[in-house]
Amino acid sequence: MNAQITGESDELVGLSVIDSNDIEHVLDIRKKDGEITGHEQDGYPDDPSERTYSEGEHVSQARRYAKYYVDQETEHDTLPWDLDADQFEAVRQALRALSSEEIEKYFGDLLAQSLSHYADDPDVDIGDTSRPEVLPAEQIGGEDAVIYKQEIYLDDSGAIEAVSDIGMTYYVARGERKTVWRGDTPDRKPDARVELFPAPLVDPAPFRDYLVYNLRCQIRDCYLMMGLEPPEEYRVLGHGQYRFTGKYDSFDIYPPYHDFNADIPGYTLEFRPDLPITWGELSGLVDSDGDQSLYDQIKNTLFSR
Repeated sequence: MNAQITGESDELVGLSVIDSNDIEHVLDIRKKDGEITGHEQDGYPDDPSERTYSEGEHVSQARRYAKYYVDQETEHDTLPWDLDADQFEAVRQALRALSSEEIEKYFGDLLAQSLSHYADDPDVDIGDTSRPEVLPAEQIGGEDAVIYKQEIYLDDSGAIEAVSDIGMTYYVARGERKTVWRGDTPDRKPDARVELFPAPLVDPAPFRDYLVYNLRCQIRDCYLMMGLEPPEEYRVLGHGQYRFTGKYDSFDIYPPYHDFNADIPGYTLEFRPDLPITWGELSGLVDSDGDQSLYDQIKNTLFSR
């Protein structure tokens, strides 16, 4: 992707974007809110319903990249908060700095909600954890078919100031999903939002690392959705923003970046949570010649209090 600003008025910035298919897009972006007010290109059908999935995604990438380019090259804030990789990184660093006590303060309900899915799993010690929020009665696909979300707000110093209550995304019919939020949220745009599937992490420290890794994957998504290869630090495998998981799962234009086991050159799974023992000690628990699975050999260490 390449871009060049071609003109400017009091309200708009005009630019030319060359996408990864070498198709030129000519766009006008409103300075005050990043709204695209004009978009012309000759490489794909003008009617979105006549485009293939791949063609539609190239058009969408060009539009996202245009907002990013103006945001980076001018003083105008044209990038949506949920595609702002730099801001996500600031939140990721703020998350990494949290103590176990602070994780409990800000994300204790999210941890409990996640862990409650393992109440009937004899291998996971959930203690006296109870589920803070009842799952919606209209949800289909089983109670584990849910994604939990929580929005994060930073103060002027870059530290976490507040979080929202828990949000839940679930399916109510085939191909139809719904998101509901519990409680109140601050009256401003969040700086980031963690999104996670339930995980059998019982301790605040590894759960913190789970959230940090999710934001790392989301930063990857920000670049990929603009048609860019992410910086090396963010070439990781795993779930980021759920709205993009379907693209990775269904569109040939993208490899399955969300899949922990995917074989994508240059991309690896790098989730290494803070454990109650060292990685060296953990390796000492594993007998490669034993009959037990790796999970069975280490589960008591990972999933017990």
